Amino acid sequence: MAFSKDAFVKEFISETGDNLDIINDSIIKLKNDEGDRDSLTVILRSLHTIKGTARMLSYSTIESISHGLEDVYKGLREGKFRLSDRIVQLTFKTCDIIKGCLKGIENGESGNVDTGALFEIYEKAAEGVFFSLEDLDKLKGADDDSDVQEDLTNITSIRIPIEKINAILKSIDDIITKQFSFKKQLDDLCAQNPDMRMANFPNQMKEDVLRIEQAVLTAQHQILDLRLLPLDIILTPLKKQIEQEAINSGKGIKFDIPAANFMLDKFILEKLRDILLHLIRNCIDHGIEEKDERKAAGKDETGLISVTARQMSNHLLIKVSDDGRGIDWEKIRRKAMKMYPLDAAGIQEENENELQQYLYAPGFSTLSQPTLLSGRGMGLDIVRSSIESIKGRMKLSSKKNKGTSFELTIPLTVATQEGLFIHSGDMKFMLPAEYVLELEDNDNIPKTVIQDQTYIKLGDRLVPVYSLSSILGTGKTPSSFHIIVVEYLESCIGIMVDSVDQYENLVTIPLPKIMQGMKGMRGIVFDENYSIIPILNIPDIIQRLKKLVAYDLKKSRVKSMKRTYSVLVVDDSATTREIEAAIFESSGYAVETAVDGVDAMRKLNEKHIDAIITDIAMPRMDGIMLLNNIRRQEQYDGMPIIVVSGAYDPEAKKQFLDAGAQAFIVKTDFQRGNLLQAVEELLNVRQ
Repeated sequence: MAFSKDAFVKEFISETGDNLDIINDSIIKLKNDEGDRDSLTVILRSLHTIKGTARMLSYSTIESISHGLEDVYKGLREGKFRLSDRIVQLTFKTCDIIKGCLKGIENGESGNVDTGALFEIYEKAAEGVFFSLEDLDKLKGADDDSDVQEDLTNITSIRIPIEKINAILKSIDDIITKQFSFKKQLDDLCAQNPDMRMANFPNQMKEDVLRIEQAVLTAQHQILDLRLLPLDIILTPLKKQIEQEAINSGKGIKFDIPAANFMLDKFILEKLRDILLHLIRNCIDHGIEEKDERKAAGKDETGLISVTARQMSNHLLIKVSDDGRGIDWEKIRRKAMKMYPLDAAGIQEENENELQQYLYAPGFSTLSQPTLLSGRGMGLDIVRSSIESIKGRMKLSSKKNKGTSFELTIPLTVATQEGLFIHSGDMKFMLPAEYVLELEDNDNIPKTVIQDQTYIKLGDRLVPVYSLSSILGTGKTPSSFHIIVVEYLESCIGIMVDSVDQYENLVTIPLPKIMQGMKGMRGIVFDENYSIIPILNIPDIIQRLKKLVAYDLKKSRVKSMKRTYSVLVVDDSATTREIEAAIFESSGYAVETAVDGVDAMRKLNEKHIDAIITDIAMPRMDGIMLLNNIRRQEQYDGMPIIVVSGAYDPEAKKQFLDAGAQAFIVKTDFQRGNLLQAVEELLNVRQ
């Protein structure tokens, strides 16, 4: 379905008219008090709103002149000049011209008018340069003298700010809460007084309460619908932006982004625009190859990036794909090992699915040099957080030389939640449906125990299983239980719960103040008994369960295996290197050697190192420079560094210790034992 802006024209005219009135009012306040920064901020915000909305609906004249006046007020804010009567008149005239455009749009016209020398005036005004009022008077705008009071009987629509809609929804939430409480009290009253059940008035009261409940819920859904807008309202302007960025990249790229008029909550659309923009930029920057590389791989020189959307129940499935090089998982592995050297051994063993977690780490990038696109938007860690905030989820898939795709599952509104009612101990929760992969009975699924951790087999992978009560403190899980397999990004975990009730789709309410300190919760719903039921925050639950699993496995591994520590020996003397290397190798250490600081930095970046032994005087980069370079990198902040000096020099010792060295040993006093002892103490190990 093609995007039609007709549905938004009336709202645009009304909203822009209100903003023009705000600007006119604020400029008068600013004229009377040049120090009124609030009025200046209001003017800039109103102009920015007009500009952005006009751009979305392709009203180019309004977009351009609001942008021009915005530049003038930015110059005023930056102190380039003071407010003058000419700028006040320019503001009034600009508002009149925009009103004229709005009248044209209202009459079915394009909204474009002759702006004459207006943009030249804006350029002069923005730099504090004199401009002629005669040029301003020649410009045509709405004739304020011809404005007449509109007949109120002809007004068929009004504009309601989102804030007012949200306030009404909050009031309805309060009504629902009180209504459920009243129904519960009524049931309890009838249960405690059997004679009341025989009377007619409790039944009549229940019927009346039921009608009120239905009316309130209907009103709630109708108000929620007022916040829905079409997906195309963000896709249409997005297409133009990404086409320009693709051209700037120098790569041959074509886009397949069909019209999509699915209706979503305004709050979701606001987040979704930046999410889609970043993912598409990711395809341009990381996915699509240069033309020569594509040609060598037997591909069409022009890359393809596509965005598809389809609705499934109360969710929208959006897929952003490219046919580029795919993700180089070995490159991801090397980068992860470099960022997390202490976990290098484990990272070396991780599969592609497990390596995905590093893509969402803050600051993670495989690009050696920044590009025009990289670093401009959000990292994938922020994309993930944004998707979580709208109750969505993201799944990544990639094949070498075939391409990469991100599949988003987005709810149509954040006001409702589909999920399962579950029990853990004496508490009841709602588990959001978007995270559920499998639901299994304990007796019907085989389990495996590895190093005291229970696993179930799901396809070709083992999934760790943990009890929900272990982190929520809801009581011991009984021998008969259910396992719900949940997935979020690269993580998949089985959660043991006591029982599973019905599947529901209910309106959600934010956590009450009394519950806001409860970890792992993201809102509440009411069940059929009018009880408050917390909604589980599955990303948080998975993260906490994984920490428990990792901790248990780590304890088990420590008991069963001995760690091999690695030492880097840095000295320009080959003899000294050989002696020190032999000392550590004979004691079970893995040893790397370097001839100077430059060589040491290269080895440090290539390999996992636990401790460094360095000389002072060396060519190219000496010991103190090496120490300073290492300490500037956060990941090496706590790495033990021992300085071995040719002679005792109190000033040199103080200099190195102040710079972050943990020990200073003199070669004349050098013994095998004191060097080993220093390393063992610093690493907190005993070989």
